[in-house]
Amino acid sequence: MKYISTVLLTWTMLLLYNVAIAEPTDQTPPKPTVFMSEKPVTCTTDSYDMVKKNFAESHGEIGLMRYAGDEKTGVEIIGNTDTGTITILEFIPTNGWTCFISMGKGLEVNSLIFEQPNAKGVQTSF
Repeated sequence: MKYISTVLLTWTMLLLYNVAIAEPTDQTPPKPTVFMSEKPVTCTTDSYDMVKKNFAESHGEIGLMRYAGDEKTGVEIIGNTDTGTITILEFIPTNGWTCFISMGKGLEVNSLIFEQPNAKGVQTSF
């Protein structure tokens, strides 16, 4: 019995001692992991202009900003600042598809972008 008590006391002290001296710098940070997602994306063969027209009519969403994607695609964020709905579209010119990357609500626009001296509006179409 004395042997078991001594072993338990020794193990307890070792465990507490190790926990007490552990510091965040003692741990190796996790390595970043990059992977391909299997997120389902809905696309249409309707023309890009038709898709935008439909969203303007059904949700009152208009182009807020756009950019050329790294895969030679066109990405545009459309939204309705009154209702807060937002959609991210991606136009894929190689096959003429328009894909709906994300749709949601609760849109917030940073009004500071409109205070930029060189801010200008552009017609959003691809």
